Amino acid sequence: MNKSKLNQFIIYLLENNFVIAPQYDSEGFLHLNKLENPKDFALVSKLPLDSWKWHMLPPDQKMFEYKGNKMQEVLPQIKSQVFLGVSILDLQALTLLNQVFEKDPYYQKIKKKTIIIGTSSVPEENFYQFFEKFEEHKLEHLQFDVFLAVQKTGYKIFTGSEDGQRLLDKFGHKDYQHIEYAGPIREEGLDAQMVAIKDAMQNNHQQKIWDDLGARCIQCGKCTIACPVCFCFRIYDQSDLVKGTGRRSRCWDSCFYNEFTQVAGPAPKEPKHRFINTAAERIYFWYEHHFVRTPQSFSIPGCVGCGRCTQVCPANIDIKQTIQDILKNKKTKNAQ
Repeated sequence: MNKSKLNQFIIYLLENNFVIAPQYDSEGFLHLNKLENPKDFALVSKLPLDSWKWHMLPPDQKMFEYKGNKMQEVLPQIKSQVFLGVSILDLQALTLLNQVFEKDPYYQKIKKKTIIIGTSSVPEENFYQFFEKFEEHKLEHLQFDVFLAVQKTGYKIFTGSEDGQRLLDKFGHKDYQHIEYAGPIREEGLDAQMVAIKDAMQNNHQQKIWDDLGARCIQCGKCTIACPVCFCFRIYDQSDLVKGTGRRSRCWDSCFYNEFTQVAGPAPKEPKHRFINTAAERIYFWYEHHFVRTPQSFSIPGCVGCGRCTQVCPANIDIKQTIQDILKNKKTKNAQ
């Protein structure tokens, strides 16, 4: 597919779909927004600051409503949407979210209405811990509908689902290669770096690392918002006792917030009981979730190496440097 044909394809997508794509704003920042003009689509080797999580797992989502003793589930009502220009790193993030929310009806309703078009463009910056180069054999371990592999003269097209095949067939493009999804784990087995980090965190706890980070962290939670795979949420109710009506919703939450691990029943000498209280405990909890518990549950890393957490951190905490410190301490201990 050449660039002219790609432009025609985007016009075709815009006719019947809500298309979300990376676009530069007036200040030169790359963001995900509704695409109005094909010329605004930025197919570049750079990640948008916001992730696709915003459109798959909304920050605030109604779950059900009730009136009296009657309850009505409220599933998302959305039009068919297209994610255009999803990088390999963000495809990894969506593949993980698909596993986490495999049985979640709200997430699945949005997923069924979404066409994902990936691209082989990867960030040029070399501050990513899990930097991925595009290689065709990796595509069978990512979930997508259509994939654009950038070449010198245009794009090699792959499909990863029947929806992707139907989309291209209706558009009139037959020159594509279909790839069956083979699951997230590659033939060579578990990711070696993931295993090394998991082992280092589990078997070589270095409290000084977390104390030093805790002294810098202001617990703002920006890293959890920017992260494409942070998915923790809380559930809250709103009710009108006079009318006898109400609703239950869920919204994003952060393990850096005070209320995240707060439970009923005050602990001695404390006004409220929380399982994690200090900044050091919270930042360790965040890293442990990504690099220990997620690999244990899903056998894939809980970090895709996008670097967004580092970019937004007001305390300049660098996730790559932190991981290097963890692994360095493990090697030092083994050498003793």
